Parts: sequence; structure tokens; C-alpha cells
Amino acid sequence: MSGLDILDSKVDVYALADAAEVIVQGYAFFDRGDSVTIINLHKPNEIARFYNNELIETNMDDIEAYKVNKLYQANVKYMEKDYAKVL
Repeated sequence: MSGLDILDSKVDVYALADAAEVIVQGYAFFDRGDSVTIINLHKPNEIARFYNNELIETNMDDIEAYKVNKLYQANVKYMEKDYAKVL
């Protein structure tokens, strides 16, 4: 399951959470190869996409987009394969 492909009327939040690389404060981070998609798990139709560390598209309001940008900048490093740690 990937970012903007999940905009169907009924979204399985549990499936989104399982597919996410990282979850921070209710936002699921998805690696799309050349970009990162972030989905609000409380409002799954609210999505932001980052490319080259910049927000390039979103349907979030300005305040939430600002918050997601800060979360992205602080947590994108945890998506890197070398950082992953198996418990």
C-alpha cells in the first residue's frame, strides 16, 4: 500500500500503520523511492509528499503542513536502511 493510492472511501488504518516505515505522533511515513509520503493516521485522507527534503504537495491546512514538515525534518533519518535496528 502506498501514499496517494489509498484515497479510497474506506481506509484500513491498521494496514497503513503496518506498511509504514516510521510512525511519529500519528503520522505514517512511506518511502516511495524518490520521495516520502506522510499520512495522518487520524485523518487518512490528509497526505503530504516530500521530495529532496521539501514539501512538494499536500492537502493539509497550513498549520498541519508546517507541523508535518518539522516532523519530517526531525525523523526522516530513521527511514534509512542503515539506521534500522531489529529488536
